[in-house]
Amino acid sequence: MVLAGLVINNQKVFSQELRRATGISSSEQLERQERITYLGQDEKSTQLMLSKHFSGESVSKSGNFTVDEGIRSLRISIQGSIRNDGSITITIYSPGDDLFKEMEIDNSADIHWSQVINIGDNVAKYIGEWTYEIETDEAEGMYNLSITTH
Repeated sequence: MVLAGLVINNQKVFSQELRRATGISSSEQLERQERITYLGQDEKSTQLMLSKHFSGESVSKSGNFTVDEGIRSLRISIQGSIRNDGSITITIYSPGDDLFKEMEIDNSADIHWSQVINIGDNVAKYIGEWTYEIETDEAEGMYNLSITTH
């Protein structure tokens, strides 16, 4: 409790000294803090993370995710490893069912792949419903799929 009071008191003293040194009034300092606090809070951001360990199964699943209007960037990453002769294939389709990425994970190497897309002027190409497909063939291993929008 005493330590917390000491820290708060030191922050007040430092803040007062900083105002005197820079000539910034209390109201200007408060306005700056509000601008810093709210910077980026209106930014849309979503994240989808899928992860699974397999012990020799063969599976085929698919799902969707939506990239909303107002999104400025999209980051997709795939990671995985296989211990046997099986495989995991992850396929991603952009809106309009265009093939965006197909990644096969097998025992030849561990996979770590990512791509960041700055949407910019190509809005129509990336906004809408995306589809992912995950297929395993007697896989002993794991994968991670992460999709983040900002």
